[in-house]
Amino acid sequence: MKIEMTVTFVDGTKEDVDAVFADFVGFERTWQRSVAKFEQELRLTDLAWLAWSALTHRNKTKLKFDPDWIALVENVGIREAGEIPLDSASSDKSNLAKTLPTG
Repeated sequence: MKIEMTVTFVDGTKEDVDAVFADFVGFERTWQRSVAKFEQELRLTDLAWLAWSALTHRNKTKLKFDPDWIALVENVGIREAGEIPLDSASSDKSNLAKTLPTG
């Protein structure tokens, strides 16, 4: 279980983050709501909290969720499965140049 997201901050920077099992368990404990209900009702606050939780677990923020961290966020978007994360796009291109053609 994973939700791949891109957080866009008000200063224009972007951060790709994946919410994983630990984030979902934390969500259920914090909000007293099951993630199984996301198919019926997924709120903006839910996505934002999951992104914040994932960034916190990866030591990319130490801010409290509300009001500190949330005030810095412009948008939280869900990436499509298989979409290349923004932070690895440049390194992927350089690796492609080093591969030999097949066929």
